[in-house]
Amino acid sequence: MNVYGSIIILCTTIALSGSFLFALSPISRQRRRAIEKLRLVNEALIGAEENVARLQERHDVMLKEICSYYLVNSELQESLVAARAAINDASGFVMELRRLQLNILNSLS
Repeated sequence: MNVYGSIIILCTTIALSGSFLFALSPISRQRRRAIEKLRLVNEALIGAEENVARLQERHDVMLKEICSYYLVNSELQESLVAARAAINDASGFVMELRRLQLNILNSLS
């Protein structure tokens, strides 16, 4: 093999390496964006789970008050219904975030 053949092989190798770098660059950018989105979803999910736990604790306190006094005050009953609705909304939000997180993980596969 002569010098010109070696130069052609070297240039071809460099060109192919460069084309691979250009092809992989958008893929890595897309992966970084997906990971960032997943991190944001995870933070929102942690906040929602903490909110659900706090609402459940407050709901339990209200139930204890009702049971301890054996009275059904209309304001207390309304706040109990509102607390249960808030817990249900927060639980639905958490489930939706978990579904979104699974969709993102599936899209990365």
